[in-house]
Amino acid sequence: MYNTRKIALNTVSLTLFFFGFTYMLLVITNRIGRTPYLFAGLFLLGLGIYLFIISPKMKINKFRSNLLAIISGISLWGFFGEFLENADLYIKDATIEIAHWNFLPILVLVIFLFLNLRKYLPIPVQFSLSSFLLIWSMHYIMIVQYEVLSRMHFTTYIMCGIFLILTGLSIYKARKNEQIHSIMFWSYFGLLCAWTVLEYIWGWRLIPGPYSIR
Repeated sequence: MYNTRKIALNTVSLTLFFFGFTYMLLVITNRIGRTPYLFAGLFLLGLGIYLFIISPKMKINKFRSNLLAIISGISLWGFFGEFLENADLYIKDATIEIAHWNFLPILVLVIFLFLNLRKYLPIPVQFSLSSFLLIWSMHYIMIVQYEVLSRMHFTTYIMCGIFLILTGLSIYKARKNEQIHSIMFWSYFGLLCAWTVLEYIWGWRLIPGPYSIR
């Protein structure tokens, strides 16, 4: 039997650390200049691909394998979801903003393919892809609300409440599970939901957030 609390706390803390590292890496290098920012973006892309490849091979240590897969998804999001939003720094009109409304068909298609093919994929690969897709989906919901409606629209409060409920559900699921894959998934999902709640609070400007240091 696994130590549920230890696995959950390690998953959340190590993932949160890498989230912070990724965010600060992109913010700081973007302030320094185009070349450092380019290297940061390519580093995240390379790291994401590398961890995606090696994580399924670490069969002995399931925690490490799944954690590296989660980090792979975060790294790939750092490149595709954050870095490419500033691609016009290097090529005119090359900006790609995958969290905006026009990418909905692609997002739905990718999620559909993943849900139908995941049973054929190794667990770490599932963690990597679900990590990327969960970040993309949650970010997409919030960004579309902000851009199509407004930051203060009543639907933002509803969605924030839903994510708050999902956070509580995830904590419950993580505590009740004894299987390491499930513990890690629900811990990570709960972290993303809690982070999204915080993003809404930042968006409403109720407390200072990362936007203040961009």
